[in-house]
Amino acid sequence: MSSSKGHVVLPGEAISTYGADTVRFFLMNSAEPWQDYDWRDDQVETTQNQLQRFWRRAQEIVDAPEGAKDLVQADRWLLARLQETVDTVTEAMEGFETRTASQAAFYNLEEDLRWYRRRRDLDAPGARWTLRHVLETRLKLLAPFTPFLANELHEELTGEPAEDAGWPAVDDAFVDEGVLVEERLVEDLTADVNDIVDVTDTDPDTVRVYAAADWKYDVLDTVRDVGSDVGQVMSEVMSDPDLREKGDAVNDLVQELVSFVRERDAESLDALDAVDERSVYENAADFLAREFDADVQVYSEDGDDVVDPAEKADRAQPYRPAVHIE
Repeated sequence: MSSSKGHVVLPGEAISTYGADTVRFFLMNSAEPWQDYDWRDDQVETTQNQLQRFWRRAQEIVDAPEGAKDLVQADRWLLARLQETVDTVTEAMEGFETRTASQAAFYNLEEDLRWYRRRRDLDAPGARWTLRHVLETRLKLLAPFTPFLANELHEELTGEPAEDAGWPAVDDAFVDEGVLVEERLVEDLTADVNDIVDVTDTDPDTVRVYAAADWKYDVLDTVRDVGSDVGQVMSEVMSDPDLREKGDAVNDLVQELVSFVRERDAESLDALDAVDERSVYENAADFLAREFDADVQVYSEDGDDVVDPAEKADRAQPYRPAVHIE
């Protein structure tokens, strides 16, 4: 409330200052329809800047060559995330949850695109095709919130306004839990290496990644089969003479894996089980090498070719690789 500016913000004045799309998007993104929101000029200006940045990046995609549907891991991941976004936004809109819907369509998907830009050569034909497809779908999702921007860009991209194109549906061809799980492993590994670099204040020349030994995945299978009772799991594991010989290492691993399983649902664990973890890291080695400007070497903890100068390999757990930098 202000004695000089008054107690309300008039819509006409707000639209004149910030534009209709900015005002509409800010209001619908600030709170659900049944909640109060707080109008703040600085936050509205931030929203305006975000929409302007979105426009500029969208124009770059519109103006670029169309590309070809030659997809790699990063493309398939972004397209799979897009399907999750379509599902989330559709469900939210059906429940009149405009803030949830706009957050998913704009901010959450922007986070996915930020990661994608790190992972992918954006000039590659497959990347150009993927970005156009994602933009086209995203504009349809944003049309209820930023109709002027969405219609204009969609017409430039496809020849028709977003409002005439119809609401997008989940494309089952791009639904892929496996590729989502694989990319999450790469994201987690990248974050782990960054943490080590930050803590040690090191500019690494070499990054060594160690996937867990086969016997550790056997222990994980036992945890899933037996359940979260550590005593029962240990009893089952120790009935295997090969595992019994490993003693305390097995006991420590069981404790960790029980927590690991408790934190995930069966669908996520099934998707992880189908992953060749070492291959995921090997396929991401070029990306990691660019990310850290270092030589990246990937091993299995118990592989014949393993190089382990700091004796880090035995710290690897299923889907939690050990890392050594030097």
